[in-house]
Amino acid sequence: MPTYNLGTLTIVQHDVKKLTDALGIPEHRFSDLVDLAKKAWEFGDTVSQSMEYIAQRVNGSELVLTLVFLGRYWEESQANK
Repeated sequence: MPTYNLGTLTIVQHDVKKLTDALGIPEHRFSDLVDLAKKAWEFGDTVSQSMEYIAQRVNGSELVLTLVFLGRYWEESQANK
């Protein structure tokens, strides 16, 4: 059962199903969105650049969920300062 460590948030497979069902996102897309958030975090020099990176690649519920993941990476980086 995969576990996703997103900075200050950990999501287990059971929660993945709940999230994807609630948002109407195919479950197989979840890993892609986690990866996209991580790539966006590494891509930008600012949070705004990372957000733009994501917005150019997904929309709707996928955009919202990926931005939440990005926020977890940002929160972790702030805690490490």
